[in-house]
Amino acid sequence: MKSKIKIQSVLSKFDKNLDSIIHEDIPILKKIKKQVITSGGKRIRPFSHYLFCQFMNVKDVSWLDVGSVAELIHAASLLHDDVVDNAPIRRGKPTIGASFGNKTAILAGDYLLACGISRLNSLGNPDLMEIFSQVLRDLSVSELLQMEWEKNPNITLKIYDQIIYGKTASLFGVCTEAAAILANQSKEKRKEFRQFGVRLGKLFQKKDDCLDYFEDSKASGKEFLKDFKNGLFTYPVLVLRSKLNLLEKRKLNRLFQKEIRDVKDESIILDLMNSKKIPAILHKELESEKNDLLRFLNQFPKSEERELFIEQLSRLT
Repeated sequence: MKSKIKIQSVLSKFDKNLDSIIHEDIPILKKIKKQVITSGGKRIRPFSHYLFCQFMNVKDVSWLDVGSVAELIHAASLLHDDVVDNAPIRRGKPTIGASFGNKTAILAGDYLLACGISRLNSLGNPDLMEIFSQVLRDLSVSELLQMEWEKNPNITLKIYDQIIYGKTASLFGVCTEAAAILANQSKEKRKEFRQFGVRLGKLFQKKDDCLDYFEDSKASGKEFLKDFKNGLFTYPVLVLRSKLNLLEKRKLNRLFQKEIRDVKDESIILDLMNSKKIPAILHKELESEKNDLLRFLNQFPKSEERELFIEQLSRLT
């Protein structure tokens, strides 16, 4: 109960700060601002930044702005993603594109980025500007790469790794590295903390991909087999393919070559997953990675914040 109150207190600070960062130059932006702040997002990225700042006893009050800018970049990327995916719903609510049109969604995403970069620039820290600028480049590259490969049967695990690095992991890495910057840590420590965030982001994305195939939709909040229905080659599918013989690979390819996948196709993909023990393989892999990240946290003194991070990490993965 105590940890839940602590989390809500920190998230409330981020929400209030987001309210101050996002300006309302015209009426439509007021509506979009409200939807962004009340979207129901978990604020995982800024919360990770906050906890790492606590680990290193950061006194610089800039942590609140840095974490908020990370969340704004994430929110802007979701607005753009929903347009690319032509998605009508996000977290159970109509997307900005569905409510106000795709052009408005794109420009609103750009506006959020501009507000975030403006606040970041006001901090006067060139190191922060550099790493956040790189994140924006990573996001753009990964989206282009994903559009090129998302329904291409020749996609490899290496290409998938490149996509999720820019799409998800890079921003996680910046959140943990930025804490090291505010703590005036060495370049070696910055790199170490960034790598932790990158690994956390990749783990988070892989787990999210797995939810599509192996979790109850009511518990996960995701539509069951949505990625499969859309013909996307996500992590479970790529791992499955690596375990198949030639005939089985052809069978898998035929599933993804279809314009529409029906209930029978869903049974086939799930049977393949179970026959090759993919749920157990992925569970073992993700648990191993999670435990490795937990061991990394042991370098920090035992504290309420460290236990909070461990609790959140276990819950998220």
